[in-house]
Amino acid sequence: MPFSQQHADIACNFFECVLKHTQDEWYGKPFLLAPWEEDAVSHIFGLLDDEGNRLIQMAYLEVPKKSGKTELIAGIVLLALILDPNPGSQVYGAAAATRQAMNVYRAACKMVEQSPILQKSLRPLRGTNRILKRKDPDSFYAAVAADGDLSDGVNPAVVAADEVHRWRTRKQLENWDVLSMGGITRKQTLTIAITTAGVRNESPLAWRLHEKALRINAGVISDPTFYGRIYAADKEDDWTNEKTWIKANPSLKENGGFLDIEKLRQKYQASLSDSESQRSFRRYYLNLWDEKEKRAIEMSQWDECKGEFEAHGLMAKAPEDKLRPLHPDLLRRFIGRKCWAGVDLSMTTDFTALTLIFRDIIKNDDGKVIADWFDFLPFYWMPEEGLAKRERRDGMPYRAWAEQGFIELSPGAVIDYRDLQARLYWADEMFDLQEICFDPWNSRQLSVPMVEEGFRCFDVRQGYQTLNEPSKKFLEVIGSRTLRHGGHPVLRWNAMCLCSVTHNDNLMFSKPDRAKDTARIDGIAAGINAMTRAILDAGGSIYERRGVLTL
Repeated sequence: MPFSQQHADIACNFFECVLKHTQDEWYGKPFLLAPWEEDAVSHIFGLLDDEGNRLIQMAYLEVPKKSGKTELIAGIVLLALILDPNPGSQVYGAAAATRQAMNVYRAACKMVEQSPILQKSLRPLRGTNRILKRKDPDSFYAAVAADGDLSDGVNPAVVAADEVHRWRTRKQLENWDVLSMGGITRKQTLTIAITTAGVRNESPLAWRLHEKALRINAGVISDPTFYGRIYAADKEDDWTNEKTWIKANPSLKENGGFLDIEKLRQKYQASLSDSESQRSFRRYYLNLWDEKEKRAIEMSQWDECKGEFEAHGLMAKAPEDKLRPLHPDLLRRFIGRKCWAGVDLSMTTDFTALTLIFRDIIKNDDGKVIADWFDFLPFYWMPEEGLAKRERRDGMPYRAWAEQGFIELSPGAVIDYRDLQARLYWADEMFDLQEICFDPWNSRQLSVPMVEEGFRCFDVRQGYQTLNEPSKKFLEVIGSRTLRHGGHPVLRWNAMCLCSVTHNDNLMFSKPDRAKDTARIDGIAAGINAMTRAILDAGGSIYERRGVLTL
């Protein structure tokens, strides 16, 4: 993806040579970009595709309060309007409600009124909340509210969405789709979302974009059209330490910006009066999401649990009435070993997952346990119908994972449980399958026939009483690096999404709201079901019992 320094310089120079600030002690002064703002403007407008159009189609910027978000958004909408040579260019500045949208609009109007250059090209119409191009009145910037009525006929070239953590209602989320997808017929479109951290369970749009930015930065997925930057403290940082404040706030003078750290000192002192104020300080000024649930896994620890084997997807499609075979390297590793199967069922929205746990307890000659390993081997199913829509919604490469054999696609709109049943028969044939562990919800159609055929099946009630011990054991084996997963990409994504909840020292993992959340934990949920029985085993190593098999 080529980078045009010329395009980046034009965009940055527009801010610093044409625009002036509109608020407080900076009013009337040139808009000198802070380093983080220059990085964003340069990447958004300087990255080009092979045809010379803007490469970035979606940008997500997450910065603390008082970082200059309103003025930056105002400058970007004016820049987009000026740069677009096409007639009928529509640029929208959107916010959750009219009042917030008007803050950006008024800043943009003041920028035009302070610039003789912009006054020649643009005409603010304050009564209509628009700024028009003088030579092309059909090209405009309009301030709109996400809780208002937007026509499906809008055709945006650029959308700048402010404080998207406040976009929560069904109406606001529908209007996000209208604005971000309405310009599909244009050669190049751009949607910029900028926000402060929100509340994990109450800000679905911002959290979805936050998670996508994290996944891209972590290398879980790739999307060259997405630019995401999150400026925040880490949860383990000392929130009272000024070094943490400097780390989280890119607009501080210490980071080349404009904000005096004394303002944060004042906010900090005011927050010491009560715990609620401290939560607000951490959220608004350290950009830490307020979460009723907390992430369960440190991903650096998860990655260290890859083990000495490489997870492979299923091999190419097998002949009719045959299951797709497991990669020979994995089959050689697991064949004949004792295992437990955990099942997590769905119909349409989620994956259906089957996770096999292979436990390897190694003892010395005195019978003392010297090693206790847990290997995870997951299988996933997803309906093929609507796959592209789910990819866009979740921002995950489901099609690529299916082609690589990490997901099996069920024809139609629902998952055929007979495919899962066939995989269980296969597991019983290939491995020493001990027990099958089901979440009782909607599982009777599968578990009852399996019991009738002689399989040992167990219901795993989904509550603290049942899940506390296996959930804690799961975190323990990650911490001790005695879990091995081979780097399975779908399971890794599940691990990134995993959140824990506690009650009276009991712990379990919370399942995401299927209707609101793009996070999925199905493979790990299935593994926890299997672990409820696997942790009861006290046997020795499979290698001690039968030696090494070769194929």
